[in-house]
Amino acid sequence: MFLLGAAVGATVALLTAPASGVRTRKRLARKTEQAADYLINTGKTLLEKCDDLYETSSDMAEDVSRELSSKYRALHEYTRHALDEAETILRRTKSAVTSR
Repeated sequence: MFLLGAAVGATVALLTAPASGVRTRKRLARKTEQAADYLINTGKTLLEKCDDLYETSSDMAEDVSRELSSKYRALHEYTRHALDEAETILRRTKSAVTSR
């Protein structure tokens, strides 16, 4: 929006300036071309940065996914081991209580 406002302001300034019509049109065409080149170059730069950000975020998401998967497997194994121990303790306790 800022760039659009600047372009409109420059156009109005050129049109209201005390110069000949031909000279004003040439100046306007040159300024318009410069603004268009700037917008195109800025758009290309923005697109490159978006591509870089997409790749980086994709890599980060893969890394996080692998890390979470690894943590989940470790937690799953730990929980299974703890449950097995709890069952063993309960069986021994039950056996000790019933044998008295």
